[in-house]
Amino acid sequence: MSKQHDKAMTDLQRLLGTQDFKTEADLQKFLDGIIGQPIPSFPKEALSFQEQAQDLVFEAYELPPAKAKLNIEKALQLDSNCIEAYEFLGSMERTAEIACAFYEKGIAIGRQVFGGKYLEDHKGAFWGFHETRPFMRCMQHYSGCLYTMGKVKECVAVLEEMIELNPDDNQGVRDHLLLYLIQLDEKKKFEKYAKMFNGDSMAFPLFNRALFAFKTEGETENANKQLQKALKQNKFVAAKILSKKPITELANHYGIGDENEADYYVFFAQHIWQSTNGATSWLKKLSAKS
Repeated sequence: MSKQHDKAMTDLQRLLGTQDFKTEADLQKFLDGIIGQPIPSFPKEALSFQEQAQDLVFEAYELPPAKAKLNIEKALQLDSNCIEAYEFLGSMERTAEIACAFYEKGIAIGRQVFGGKYLEDHKGAFWGFHETRPFMRCMQHYSGCLYTMGKVKECVAVLEEMIELNPDDNQGVRDHLLLYLIQLDEKKKFEKYAKMFNGDSMAFPLFNRALFAFKTEGETENANKQLQKALKQNKFVAAKILSKKPITELANHYGIGDENEADYYVFFAQHIWQSTNGATSWLKKLSAKS
């Protein structure tokens, strides 16, 4: 989701907060009335310090780094618990350890703000509530930093918590979770989450399932069938996994079955395939037949 879209959603939430809807029908009528219309931004004077801080962070994404950091400093002066500000600071860092510290701070604030009764009432649908999204994004980025630092078990624990908070997994973390469970030889957990998301048919889940089948069963009929299904879905993945050249850059978008989708999977999965005993020989043999 772009930050412009996120800003528009925030403005919509603020606009809805100024209304006094008596029924769901009133809410729907109001929403129907603003379809196609720009969502108005509120003047600074009408915003709380917390809301002003959020807007400074949204603005920071459009600014050069030096000016952006000034915005973040102002935001944290207005609201020291601005999760969006820590999300931004983490995104600016190239060193995983430093980025981790910022995301950790955002997560700690989120646990405090969205704990207790809020957690009881909203657990299972966290992404559906706009205010929780910066917290959930910090968790996702944090998990990636942990993995980069070689803390695979800690990364998996964060991803599992995200699924628990939001089983619909709007952020798509399940693919990485399943891949890293293969790496950790967590058979039962893999089967648990694979069952939860058994309708997925993109390259990432299909090649994950094939690798899991091979690693746990060997070269069985089932494993072969899983791999053939994956190879049919994306013809570019096999050659990229087998290549000695790692993927270093990813496109902003990809389509089902295209080369960019293959790059996205291989970027994360190549080293796991190559470190799984016999997996690349098996992949090479079956891909030659397909």
